[in-house]
Amino acid sequence: MKLLCHKINLIFFLSLSLFISSVSAAEKNVILKPFTLAKTYTGKNLSQVATIVNGQLIKAGFKVVGIYEPYTTTKIYIVTDKRLLNTAAKTEFGGFGATIRVSVTEKNNQIQVVHNNPTYMGLAYNMKGRLSSSRQLLAKTLGYEKDFGGEGIESNKLPDYNYAFGLEGFKGFMDLAEHKSHQEALKAVEAGFAKGLKGMKKVYRVDIPGKKQSVFGISLTSDINDQKFLNDKFVMDIIDSKDLRRSAHLPYELMVADKRVIIMHPHFRLAVNFPDLRMFGKHSFGKLMDLPYVYEEFFIQLAGGTWPIPEEEY
Repeated sequence: MKLLCHKINLIFFLSLSLFISSVSAAEKNVILKPFTLAKTYTGKNLSQVATIVNGQLIKAGFKVVGIYEPYTTTKIYIVTDKRLLNTAAKTEFGGFGATIRVSVTEKNNQIQVVHNNPTYMGLAYNMKGRLSSSRQLLAKTLGYEKDFGGEGIESNKLPDYNYAFGLEGFKGFMDLAEHKSHQEALKAVEAGFAKGLKGMKKVYRVDIPGKKQSVFGISLTSDINDQKFLNDKFVMDIIDSKDLRRSAHLPYELMVADKRVIIMHPHFRLAVNFPDLRMFGKHSFGKLMDLPYVYEEFFIQLAGGTWPIPEEEY
């Protein structure tokens, strides 16, 4: 029995060593993928695994700032910690990378535990650091099976990534509103959530320390017969069709950066997590061509901006 335990521990140590080596290699130019499959559970239901994951995250020192259940087969934990917040504070728009999403998803009689790849996210969001320590901590906390999400993108190309020529990159933000002060902007957004316009609700809010910057997670649950693109399930049924689910893509974020209220443009935000998605077909971006215009219209109203946009601002 002691020999068996020794062998198991040795295998785990070697696997972890290989994983840490791959993290170190990420400092060089390598191929990175947007998501990490931490562990696959069998013989347990979603609720049981979610309880396990929640406990693991808290024990490891993560703070669960929000929980999102966009549909019955998925539960998403949005977490942060001091390291993520400190890195975010050093970065111009670091709030977008201040949280990591950990999803628990039922698929094919198994439960998949998946999270954003912090190194991929750190580069794509132009963070001051590759979040390697967060990647290692998540592996120790939740497990590590593999990274996934298409063929991957070269790490030196991620900071300037766009899906196709002419489309928005990370900083091609969609400006929703500008208010008289940071506090006025925060009040406007909170008031927008309170109205519950088209089923848009607040999942979480994280204030970046030492900065006039806050990031919000948005629950999109509109009636699909009214505004289908404001329904996360409708959108994910189109783009998240493979066996390994990318539920940790959700929820969409909104940022108050000083007096501005912005979101990452959907042409970037969706594509950076689904870089392998085709332009046309049953499961493609072509099915979402009107989505950016719907987001613009209703997110502007959520942010307390002016809609319709005055002609002189076009």
